[in-house]
Amino acid sequence: MSFARVDPQFRSYLRDPPRISYTNPDDAWLVRNFVSSIEILLGRNKIEAVYNRLKDEQFNLLTFFSSALEETKITAKYDLDKLYAAPKTGPLMFVANHPFGIVDGIVLCDMALRVRGDLRIMLHSLLCQDRQLAQFFLPIDFHETKQALKTNIRSKQLALEFLSQDIPVLIFPSGMVSTADKFGFGSVRDAPWTTFAAKIIREARATVIPIFFHGQNSRKFHIASHIGEPFRMAMLVNEAINKFGETVKIEIGDPLTWDHLADRGDRQQLTDYLYRQVQSLRN
Repeated sequence: MSFARVDPQFRSYLRDPPRISYTNPDDAWLVRNFVSSIEILLGRNKIEAVYNRLKDEQFNLLTFFSSALEETKITAKYDLDKLYAAPKTGPLMFVANHPFGIVDGIVLCDMALRVRGDLRIMLHSLLCQDRQLAQFFLPIDFHETKQALKTNIRSKQLALEFLSQDIPVLIFPSGMVSTADKFGFGSVRDAPWTTFAAKIIREARATVIPIFFHGQNSRKFHIASHIGEPFRMAMLVNEAINKFGETVKIEIGDPLTWDHLADRGDRQQLTDYLYRQVQSLRN
């Protein structure tokens, strides 16, 4: 397992103390306080209590995410033999759908650690607040600013470096949590996948492990998502709490080697292919 300092480009995302929150310090005061108030009203203190208990122990990446699942009594159900079929060396990426938010990230981290004992996960920059955990996070900043562009370029550069060191990289190519159409009452699906993951896979010549998470967030979340982004963000912490004590079912696909992926066309065609591979695991 490798330890590294938080990259200078990412230090602006750190907070002291860190919080489990989707409040954005760059948003207007009213929006920040609205999101924070709804999070607190819907139980943010409950998930932060779990987080603080885990942080009271000596930090150990190998056990942090499994301990989080134990603390929250979330059971991840999947085929261990399929997981251990992942190659033990070489560039490796885990690519998954994103139905929940926080919980699928925790589960995916635990799975990757079981395979390689190390990881880097690409995730929303708002969740990169903790100095110890941030060593293993590659933030994606969704702002349309020069700072955000620099962050995303740096995350891609580091992803390639870590892949060359046999450290797996985890990504949700949709970049956002799955949402129902028809104003929250329709079918739930990932947002269109970006080609960001495909670009990294092609440059690293990585093997891909496709992952499909069964399930979805509550109907309230999907309706809130159509009201406005602040409502959507405010609901995400509550959706994680709703999974406490539940079983999350996961399907793991066969490893897709670079030899298999090399002739899948350009970045968009490769992205479309990976999306189909993940969705095919649904059944």
